[in-house]
Amino acid sequence: MHYYKDNVTWKFSEEQILSEEGSSELLSEYYDLPRKYMSMDVRDLNRNFYGIKEPELSPEKEAAKRKRAMIGIVLGMLVFASLIVALIIKEILIFGFIFSAVFLFAGVSMIFTGKGSIVESASRACINRILGVFISLGATAIILLLLFRSHFSGAEVFILMVAILFGLSGIALPLVFILKAFSGKFIYTEEVHAVCKGYVRCVDRSEGSHHMMHTFIQTSPLFSYTYNGASYEAVYDEFETKKNSDIALGQTVPIRIDPRHPEGIQSPVVTHPGVIIFACVMGILFLGATVFMGTYLAKGSAKNMTVETKWNPEIYGENDESESVSTKLQITDAMMEEAFAEDIKGADGWYCELATVSGHEEAQNGIRESYTDDAYCSVICPKGKEHEVGKQILVFYTVDQDLLSEGGDGYKRIFTFGDPDEVDYIGSHGAYPG
Repeated sequence: MHYYKDNVTWKFSEEQILSEEGSSELLSEYYDLPRKYMSMDVRDLNRNFYGIKEPELSPEKEAAKRKRAMIGIVLGMLVFASLIVALIIKEILIFGFIFSAVFLFAGVSMIFTGKGSIVESASRACINRILGVFISLGATAIILLLLFRSHFSGAEVFILMVAILFGLSGIALPLVFILKAFSGKFIYTEEVHAVCKGYVRCVDRSEGSHHMMHTFIQTSPLFSYTYNGASYEAVYDEFETKKNSDIALGQTVPIRIDPRHPEGIQSPVVTHPGVIIFACVMGILFLGATVFMGTYLAKGSAKNMTVETKWNPEIYGENDESESVSTKLQITDAMMEEAFAEDIKGADGWYCELATVSGHEEAQNGIRESYTDDAYCSVICPKGKEHEVGKQILVFYTVDQDLLSEGGDGYKRIFTFGDPDEVDYIGSHGAYPG
């Protein structure tokens, strides 16, 4: 690509082997850049960062360009704010539509323009357009899933989204790297001899294992060469992730360039077998995950799954701990009085409390269950439905006043009971106060 001398992220040097002092200076300048950006006009920042000189424009065209830039900035801020608001209020559907629409716009833009990066060589437009197709397909598929989500359960929609992204990535990743590796056959078709005039280095920072940020120095020789009578100074379209170069200063070496854009030089990075193998292995893993998720969905295993989305601590409590939703059967007073009207009829009232099971004995029509409190009458349970000894159950009963006045046991006449792990009484009746 063009050697942009004004690119503040690039540092030129004639050192083939970068010294410790040179490495420290390069890293120090890299860490100082954010402070410069904060006090720099956006347009100046773009010029200094990429080293791009814009053509002189008339005052009218300059004003129109500034207006378009301002509109773009405002629209970008609105989209970003909408995503944040959607997350805060837990409107996942709105977030999904906006997010997918942004990626669809980006993918379509890559298809029409072929641009994946401002400083990227125009030679890569074909590969960028192919990548744009995959991005557009993924965004469109997710939008369609959101539109027709009523045909799937929540978990199915989520798994389908992941399967689509994994499937497209599994195809696009090896395809793009293979195309880059063979780009010498259809993009960088001319070979010329160039002289190494020095070395251009920059710093790259990326996330590694355990979310640790790793800093790398990237390098490209600065080549000087002539093609069709014109002189060029250019660097690799992709820098190599190493601080030292294999090409000596002043050495003449053959390089492959794009005849349509002679400043585009093929980088040895894209033809390295390790990069291609890694991309293919990752593609196979992604496709394997897609097949697994597709099989899981085809079997209907995801229909009964639920997806928890209550992560907002401002709405659902501190530390992102949402209140658990009860799955118990809730019993009201009206339900009891309607279902057991005959048992309650004639009684002074009915009551509800917990009773502890004390034992069992065989009965003619089931298992007789008794309780630690002798005030309760025993209850006949179907065989296999009795409760284990020591368990507390919810009992509903009336009071036999005659037995109570005689001082006998069993005056609390149980007409039904329930397991507290399965039912939840939300009425107003408590234990007998006598």
